[in-house]
This record gives sequence, structure tokens and C-alpha cells, in this order.
Amino acid sequence: MSPSHLPQLPALSFMVDAERAGLTRDQVRQRLRSGDWHRITRGAYLPDGGECLDDRSEHARRATEHRLRAIAGASRNRGTVVTDASAALLHGLPVQRIPSNVQLAVPPGAWSGTRSGIDFRIRDLGDDDVIHERIPVTSVQRCWVDITRFGTLAHSLVTGDAGVRAGLIAVEPLMSDLDRWRGKRGCRRLARALQLVDGVRESPLESSSFAYFIERGVPLPRMQVEIRGMTGAFIARVDFLWDGARLVGEADGMVKYAEREQLYAEKRREDLIRSEGYQVVRWGWSDLGSDALAKRIRGLVRSPLVR
Repeated sequence: MSPSHLPQLPALSFMVDAERAGLTRDQVRQRLRSGDWHRITRGAYLPDGGECLDDRSEHARRATEHRLRAIAGASRNRGTVVTDASAALLHGLPVQRIPSNVQLAVPPGAWSGTRSGIDFRIRDLGDDDVIHERIPVTSVQRCWVDITRFGTLAHSLVTGDAGVRAGLIAVEPLMSDLDRWRGKRGCRRLARALQLVDGVRESPLESSSFAYFIERGVPLPRMQVEIRGMTGAFIARVDFLWDGARLVGEADGMVKYAEREQLYAEKRREDLIRSEGYQVVRWGWSDLGSDALAKRIRGLVRSPLVR
């Protein structure tokens, strides 16, 4: 088959799609070797050569590839439902960590375990828990419940805060339905998270930071607070504020400020905050892996800067 007569194939294609279009297995392998096609997982391909993965950050590329693997996994394993973090990614929500394996739900009594890059997880799903689109996927509410029940507080808040902010997760119905999970694994985690999830936090790092504060015993700050000068003029809107210590927390490290102009603007903004008598502490993802940041903040909160 000449290049000018290539068959039209779905954006995510399987071997059966290629064969129906008239391609042989050898022709598919040749396209993979040449780079014309991109392999997502065994038997699932991108006929555009993976162009949908180009020009993205590493994190965005990995998230897109995981979504495609999830679609492929559910398509090839009849009776399964995309669940947990894999479902959150399909719904366009962030996750604290992109899982290595695709997560598929199977009904109670079915085989569970890991095989061919897929975690098959026992989930007792009701009709309202599943959305049937190209493949079955748990609803936003249900996937967040399971992320919360089986994950850490940071996992829960990263996805939950974004879902609440986007209007995709409603806390009150989940509170009313809490009896459904009584006596089941993770019920206490879910009840706790429902008290904490909040759309005010605007990034996965902010959500993970808030979970870090709770777990490390750091006094909890206010969030997304406007700083104003003596005349009432707006100075800045900050991620976190410990009022009594006049301590501002910024959960970004230097990731946002790749351009020199951005870096200069942020430096000027920080100088203005400090000129109003505030201290500023910044951190990034790596700082949440140790107690050092917590000790520093606790020390500053206990011994605030005297103006």
C-alpha cells in the first residue's frame, strides 16, 4: 500500500483496526520501526506517529500517554472499568503521581492483581458510579472516593481540590452518602478528607503542601490571601499566610519563572511583600519529602519577626 493511499484509522488504533483497513501485521511493524506509528501499549498504536505527545512538558506527555493506555486497557479487557487515578486523568483532573500501571476495576470475585502493565482492582460499583463513553470509566465523584480511600491525604487533596474548584466534585452529596462506606476500608480517610477538601487551593503543589502541613503538625495558614499596604493598595495575592507571624508561604519554588522577565517581576513582587513587614518562605516539590520545611515554618511561626 503506497503512502498516498494510507487507510484512515482512529487516533488510537488497535491491530484489528489496521487489519480491517487492509494492513498486514508486517506493514504495522514496518510503520512502528520507521517511526510513522507510535506504540502506546501492546496492540495499541498512534498512526500519527505520536504527534499528540509532541510539544508538551514531560508531565503532560506522561499524563496523555497514560490516558491512552487506560483507553487501550479497558478496550481490550471487556467487563473492566477505568478507575482511581487513571479515571481522574481521563476526566482531566490532576493526580499527585501518575501511576506506572493503568488502574482497572473488576467486580468482587474476579481475579485481581497486576498483569501487562495493568492493576486489576476489586471495586463494588453501582450503576451511578460508572460513565459509559468510549470505554467505561468511574464517575468523578467515585474515582475521587477511591483515590481517597486507598491513597494518602496528598493524593486525595490534589485531585479533590481541583475537582471541587472545577465544579466536578460536590462535597455535600458525598457527606450524605458516607454511611455507604461504614465498616469498609478507607472510610475514616474519606470522612477526614471531606472535611478538608477545598477548591480554594489552586495547584497540585498547594494541595500537597496543605496535606504536608497537616501530617507534620504545622499550624494551618489562611490561603489565597490578598496583601495590601498601609493605604489599602493591593500588593499581592499569596498562596499561604500565617497572620500572627506575618509569614507568607509560596508553593512554587522557581518553576513558574522560566523567563527572565517573569523572574524579575516575581522578585519585585516579593520585595514589595517584604517591605510591608512580611517574611517569605518558598518551597517546591522536593521540599515536601523531608521535615526540614516543617521545622523551619514552625520556628518562624513560634518566633515571628519583630517589626
